[in-house]
Amino acid sequence: MDTQAIPNIPEILDAEAAKRIKSWPHVSNRASEAGHPCVRFLVLARTDNDKKELHDIGLQRIFDLGNVFEDALLRSMAEADIRIVEQQRAFEWTKFQITGRVDGLWALNGDRIPLEIKSSSPNVFRTIVDMAPADMLTSKYSWVRKYPAQLLMYMLFCGVPSGVMIFVNKTTGEKCQKLFILDGPMLEYAESILKKLEAVNAHVAAGTKPEAVFIADCKGCPFAKTACFVGMDYGPGIDILADPELEGKLARRGELKSAADEFDELDKELKDGFKGKTAVVGEWMIDSKECQRKNYDVPSDIKKKYETVTTYFRTSIERL
Repeated sequence: MDTQAIPNIPEILDAEAAKRIKSWPHVSNRASEAGHPCVRFLVLARTDNDKKELHDIGLQRIFDLGNVFEDALLRSMAEADIRIVEQQRAFEWTKFQITGRVDGLWALNGDRIPLEIKSSSPNVFRTIVDMAPADMLTSKYSWVRKYPAQLLMYMLFCGVPSGVMIFVNKTTGEKCQKLFILDGPMLEYAESILKKLEAVNAHVAAGTKPEAVFIADCKGCPFAKTACFVGMDYGPGIDILADPELEGKLARRGELKSAADEFDELDKELKDGFKGKTAVVGEWMIDSKECQRKNYDVPSDIKKKYETVTTYFRTSIERL
């Protein structure tokens, strides 16, 4: 066999995945985006979706992997006699111009409870796992607040008082369940979402857009550079570079940062738990010994005589 003729499977699969990176026009409000804090974003998503910057192959792989985890979890549920019906059921709520596709309805004791499945990175899972459903409504992270917004839209459309969301840790397979009940703060949040979508619908009908106002979610927004802050002047002394290789390195740094943060957090947790102990856990040897460090307290007037000034750089890297 001519080894030169053997195709590269990852390249073939990436080429197929790249075909799925498209700007999909839509004339309705998507339930999955209903919790987005920016009305202008939601209007642009309907009127100027062709201006949305497309995501890269790396993010598409993550999306595709999410589908794999969803299918696997649904199979596990079926094997455990958990009855999920009407999987990927499409719905349209004409009054609020909302469309969506619920992962499934849980047939339980004569009821059908909307079910959503979210596969998560370890960092996202750790953020979510100990949160009460009500805590998710007031999270400082908009992506956390978007989760209940989506499920609440399905609950309202289906006319049921409860919904379930399952989160899966993509690294460990650990799962957690959040039960949402449509009352109190949850109902108030759902109503606020509907009022926001009514504002979106009014802008779309009138052919207008809210003024562009810079908020935290603008960093990384696919409309920021194309429809909101086109040619934005970032101030004097700032170089705007077109360097694909450098941009690639920065993107790779962004991917690795979450792993580094996870390592640091886990490393500290383990070391704090074994202070002054020696243990064997599986194939790991843990040995913690108390040590001493000498310190010298020098009077301030003497220290002042030997004071020197050095120059250094503090560099921060953030995604726009």
